[in-house]
Formats: sequence, structure tokens, C-alpha cells
Amino acid sequence: MQKQSKRQDIELAALLFLLGLLLFLYPVVTQVSSYQADEEAYEDLAMEYMPPEISPEPILPIPQRTENPAEQRQEETPSALPDLAGTDVQENESMETASAADALSVSPEVSDEPAITDDLAEPEVSELPTDEIPIQPTAAVTSAPTGKPSAPTASPTQAGIDLNACLAQNKDFVAWLSIPGTKINYPVVRSDNSDYYLHHLFTGKASKLGCLFSLKSSDYQTPSRNIAIYGHHISHSDAMFSTLVDYKDAAYCAAHSQIRVSSLYGERMYRIFAVLNMKVSDWDAATASFSSEESFQRFVNRAVKKSLVDTGVQVKAEDNILTLITCDRSYGGASGRFIVMAVQE
Repeated sequence: MQKQSKRQDIELAALLFLLGLLLFLYPVVTQVSSYQADEEAYEDLAMEYMPPEISPEPILPIPQRTENPAEQRQEETPSALPDLAGTDVQENESMETASAADALSVSPEVSDEPAITDDLAEPEVSELPTDEIPIQPTAAVTSAPTGKPSAPTASPTQAGIDLNACLAQNKDFVAWLSIPGTKINYPVVRSDNSDYYLHHLFTGKASKLGCLFSLKSSDYQTPSRNIAIYGHHISHSDAMFSTLVDYKDAAYCAAHSQIRVSSLYGERMYRIFAVLNMKVSDWDAATASFSSEESFQRFVNRAVKKSLVDTGVQVKAEDNILTLITCDRSYGGASGRFIVMAVQE
């Protein structure tokens, strides 16, 4: 009788353990499934906007850059960046909006300090409706940062990208980013409402994958000396900028050193020259404008000095660069960031 009672206690304990394990794993499995579904949505988007029968057009030269001292910023003054939060399923990290004080180390050229959730702080700007992204007709044209209407210099199709279709899908669309040989192949929006794009796909669907975005301080038309693009680093998924951390490996970096940006204003190819870690308070890696070529060169030299990989790629004082920013909790915890920087070829 005593043995039977003891056996029943063991069976009950085992049953409770299994039940607890199921309750613990269920939200993890559900979240991973959600990531996979949303990642497939982006893959479908790429197939829709990049029809295989369309052949790439020649790369267009970048528009002549004009210096406007009134809009220039000193790179030595760090400010808050959008807090590109990396969702970590194991730690049950939600991609909730972070305050401007906890913002990422990259800061936009606007009065409000951006903050991105989880690890990405979003700028405090007017919100887009959370149920739907406004749709703009194909013929619509975005305005230059000066507020004066201007037509994109790019043709409706570049590198197989149907830019008009992207713009019709989302009025904030500005470019398509792809890194050959990797899974990074996504549309990019330009908006100071980072909170919205941290929680919504390009199509407007609520999702923790979010959407790649640039703040309005990054000017694709002029262009600004540095264009910064933010994206999530998500555990248990290769979506968005999750695979950027692979660039810590020198061999991987050498094998995937080119980045293509097909924007409304032209197509540009970039070559990676630095990959580095930083903390939110360290440095403003998203600085867009500089007071002089000397200050720009100091900015670049700092990145090269801190780079984890010696790429051997040279950046001149008159060059334009691209900066990709995501979270890296392995460096500095919640305030850790991983940066990939490339120079236009």
C-alpha cells in the first residue's frame, strides 16, 4: 500500500513537471512560429516587388551633394539613437517602446530624441495609425528634406525592384536594401516614427519583426554624408538584421562585403570598411552631417580604429557612407549595439 502511494506521488510529480514544461514552451513556440510567418511575408514581398523577368539597370551616379552649414551637425556631440531592440525569446524580451533617455546610441537630426524598443529607442514624433499605414498612389513623389517638392532621379525599376509598387504600398518607402549572399533583402522606410516601425511590418501588420527604417536626418536624395538604417536583432530568427552579427567573423565579412541600396533617387553600391560594437552612450554612429571633411574623416577613423575586422577598405574625406545598426546584448547587455559601416563605391 505504501509503495503504491509512493509511486502515485512520483507519477503526479512527473505529470506536473511535464505540464509546467508545456506551459513554458508554448509561448516560445508560438512566438517563433509568428516570426517565421512574418519572415515569409517579407519573402513574399520580395518576390512580388522583384519579379525575376526584370533585369537590373545600371547603377546611377549619386546626386551632387550640397553643403548647408545651417543643417550640419558636429559628430562629437552624442545623442540618443533609436533603440533597435533585439527580441530575445529566451529572455521573454518584449519589443515595448523604450523612453528617449534609454535610446540607442545613434541619434537623428531632429529635436526629439529617438528611442527604439527592447534595444531600439524610438523618436518622439507624431504617430502613424497603428492599424494601417497610409497608402500613397504610385505617382506620388516624396519631398526633399528642405520641404521643396522634387522628383526622384531613379527610374521606376532598379535592380529588379518595382519602386512605384513599393511606394504605393507604403508612403514612407525610400529604398530597398539587400546584401548579396545573405538573407538581408528588405524594404526601408524613412520616418521619425520609429516606435511604429519597431512594431509593424512594411505592409502595416503588427509584428515584432518590425521594418528596416532610417530617420529623416538620413537624406537619400542629396545625399547626407552618412545614411543610417536600423533593424531588429531577433533571437531564434534570421530575419531583419539578426545576421549582421555574423560580420564579426573576418571570413564572412570578406565574402559578403557589398551592400546594395536601391532608392527612389538612384542605386548605390557600398563596400564594408568597419564592423564594431558600441554602447548607447558611447558614440553617435548615425551622425548624418558634418561641419567639415576633417570632422567626417575623424568620424570614419574612429570607426576603423574600433573595427573588429581589418577590411583594408579605404574611406576618403569626400566619400559617402552607409551605417547599419542593430542590437547586440552580448556586448553591454540592453545598451549593446552592433554596427556595420560601408563606403559608397
